[in-house]
Amino acid sequence: MPSPLLRFFLSYLLIIGALTFLSGQPLQYDAPLKGALKITGTFGELRSDHFHAGLDFRASINTPVHSVADGYVSRISVTRGGYGQAIYVDHPDGRRSVYAHLESLREDLLDTVRKVQYERETFSVNVRLDSTAFPVKRGEPIGGVGNRGYSFGPHLHFEIREAEGDVPLNPMMLGFDIPDTRSPQLRQLRVYELDGRGNELRAQTVSPQSAPEGYRLADTVVVRSGRIGLGIKAYDRQNAMPNWNGIYAVRVVADTTLVHAFALDRIPYAKTEYLNALTDYREWKENTSWYHRLWALTPRAMFVHEESPPGFDGTLRLLPNRPLPVTVAVRDYAGNVSPLRAVFLYRPDEGDAPGRPHEYYLPGQETSLIKRNDLELELREDALYRDVYFRYARLPEASDGYFSAVHQLHDPLTPLHGRARLAILPARTVPDSLREHVFIGRCQSDGSWVSSGGKWRDDGFMETRISSFGDYAMYLDTVPPSVAIRYFPTDLRRADGFSLLIEDNVAGGRLNYRATVDGKWVLMEYDLKNDRLTHTFSEDEIGPGTHRFELRLSDGRGNETVFARNFTR
Repeated sequence: MPSPLLRFFLSYLLIIGALTFLSGQPLQYDAPLKGALKITGTFGELRSDHFHAGLDFRASINTPVHSVADGYVSRISVTRGGYGQAIYVDHPDGRRSVYAHLESLREDLLDTVRKVQYERETFSVNVRLDSTAFPVKRGEPIGGVGNRGYSFGPHLHFEIREAEGDVPLNPMMLGFDIPDTRSPQLRQLRVYELDGRGNELRAQTVSPQSAPEGYRLADTVVVRSGRIGLGIKAYDRQNAMPNWNGIYAVRVVADTTLVHAFALDRIPYAKTEYLNALTDYREWKENTSWYHRLWALTPRAMFVHEESPPGFDGTLRLLPNRPLPVTVAVRDYAGNVSPLRAVFLYRPDEGDAPGRPHEYYLPGQETSLIKRNDLELELREDALYRDVYFRYARLPEASDGYFSAVHQLHDPLTPLHGRARLAILPARTVPDSLREHVFIGRCQSDGSWVSSGGKWRDDGFMETRISSFGDYAMYLDTVPPSVAIRYFPTDLRRADGFSLLIEDNVAGGRLNYRATVDGKWVLMEYDLKNDRLTHTFSEDEIGPGTHRFELRLSDGRGNETVFARNFTR
């Protein structure tokens, strides 16, 4: 009889041989859920600072989730937010499927995760696996639908990626059976008047009217600039669900010339933040509504515009007093098209351009450094999509909790790509006993603070990285995080576990925790969106009798809370 080591190598060779054989064959894919597929989110849908990287399927908690094709489980991740519990399956054709927000993992996968969590004494883990650990076949169950992580209703978030580089692809390419005979709906068209450098001067919004051939505008749109850009508010729906989902593709034809086109087939993660250059960022921040810009604020954002003709940036040039007919055609993945026909007329205006009061002029696509006695702001070359007439004000502040002036950095309605370096000098001496409790924060409209962190420099400044403009200052936080009982009776002999609620007085920071029973580390699952810690009893971990539970909870500013409680099992 072969030795265990020999059996291992024989199994390994069989798996590698099978994958090698399959790599030369077309791989068959099935849907990750059985039955009718109900889409509540489409690929490329516009989200805050990113494109949606997959499809969302509505389903009840613990609906079985199946591997869409042959392959092996290459990774299992567990996080307090984000995807919650997620399984990654690598396939022999070079693709990777992702199953996120899972409530449950298959028993052998869960056992592997639990072992790693207890070895590392941490809830959040990222378990990498080789091809021999968990090979799977097409249709094999791997977990159950859930609502974990940054999810606000039970659903499966499903992705298909190029394994090389982890590049998300549109899962509709797999040919799932999703009936769709509905054409996209066009809600509004926004017309942006631009100057010679592409900076916005003014905008007007018009509502399309339904027409037999699609949509049209009731009147010619008159503009006062010879260069304009268009934005479209549009949605798509599939037959089975009423949800207003994102669109797939757009083509813009001026007269008979194609000037702009995109199709959301492939979105590298490194490029997803360029969403803010392809949408009306101000509209999203002010009104939480989305407009697709039908031109890019920077050439770097043209990664989704593979159909666009060379030499065009999507903006339209108009001649004085000469009408320009334009057709905007919005298409879904099923091929349903909604065309919008409009006519634009440029009437030159001798009036002055809108005024732009500002403290600094920061050209787009160039590095910038603002340096004052108590402030430094450094922007990378790609930080600004367009020229910014930067407004700045320094407001002295001596209220309790403040250790610096408030620095008004332009406004949060202007997108900042990536992160900028911000350094602030305190307005008064910070005692050594308080230095670890001081942080740089952004002041919200309601007076609350959002932490941006910060580290002290040798020259007395505190430095951090920020991802948006706004009002920033140095704040003091000496308030420890709070712990409240959600369910934790002292008699737990018939209970499955217990749960607590944790909260910090400052948003934006990260809470760290460690839980023990009788001095031994125990797993507390962290649901970030609900501020909840939960322990579920497992066999033989905590035996009958009286036990001592202790939770140490700390924020990022040196404040700690210790919660302890005796209970009986």
